[in-house]
Amino acid sequence: MEIEFKYIIDSPEQAEKIFSDPDIVAITDDNSEETLDLHAIYFDTEDRRLSREGITFRTRREGESYVATLKWNGSSENGLYEREEINIPICDTDRFENPNIDIFSQSSMCDTIRNLVGNRELKKRVEVKFLRRQIRIDTGKSISELSYDKGIVLNGDKEAPISEMELELYSGDRSDMEALGRMLEEKYNLSPGTRSKFKQGLALED
Repeated sequence: MEIEFKYIIDSPEQAEKIFSDPDIVAITDDNSEETLDLHAIYFDTEDRRLSREGITFRTRREGESYVATLKWNGSSENGLYEREEINIPICDTDRFENPNIDIFSQSSMCDTIRNLVGNRELKKRVEVKFLRRQIRIDTGKSISELSYDKGIVLNGDKEAPISEMELELYSGDRSDMEALGRMLEEKYNLSPGTRSKFKQGLALED
């Protein structure tokens, strides 16, 4: 299960203020900060069978690692997202750009997506290229990741910038993580992110 806040960030300077906030610094795990170069690709059939069922199929390069992700049963309200999620490491890097549903063969969702996709080819729908700055936060009641993403989302020959912050719950008290997110939202007058990166890419088709 993925539970996270998304916020629109005006500039890297605004993100720096949040990362440097004394209240955030006080609960940041030592040596947890890192910056990753990420490249995500979202796939669907030509007739968008997965999207129509609210299923997202993504592969992503995370630094030197590769992972495939499946998300479904998503909901969002005021920037708080909640979705079922599976992450599977990709050992064959050719599958980063040419995946198939068998990546998720050990998941109960594999039959679901196999029935939807059938023999249809999975096609690239959206790409996202961005740098992620992230830290691990431990309040004593919950452990979360706070990250800032800056880059571009691409759909064919169209592109748009992205600049957003995420606070994702790893473990512990959900209400504690939500309180932290609402504190940041109020203190820095953050606007909730109402669309995922994938949906931002789909919007470029309009």
